[in-house]
Amino acid sequence: MTIASDIRPGDDPGAVSEKLVGRTRTKLLYELFSYFDIPAAFINHVFGNLYARDTLTQRERELCAVAALCVLNRANELKSHIIAAVRAGATKAEVAEVILQMPTYGGMPVCIEGLTIAKKVFDKTKSSN
Repeated sequence: MTIASDIRPGDDPGAVSEKLVGRTRTKLLYELFSYFDIPAAFINHVFGNLYARDTLTQRERELCAVAALCVLNRANELKSHIIAAVRAGATKAEVAEVILQMPTYGGMPVCIEGLTIAKKVFDKTKSSN
């Protein structure tokens, strides 16, 4: 399923979040923000303004997120954005290639961890098809 052409400026931020990271992750975001009394304006900005911009494709935007999260060693978010990258049309080879660039910026351990997470995502995706 590719969503690259489905997101437009002005789309509902919750719907954009669900398209990219899924219903479960979106629900978690809203629960966390509600629990800590973080204004909805934050999620509205991220998914209503940033992710709805059309300078980069959703595929490109998600591959950038994969790179950043991999080098920062943020496993939970990396998993979500690998899924989002695939939903936006990225291939297994593209995700792996982005992760293979990360030893230059964060060392080999972040590359190995990133590839491990990506393998789990792709294995789970393959087994659910």
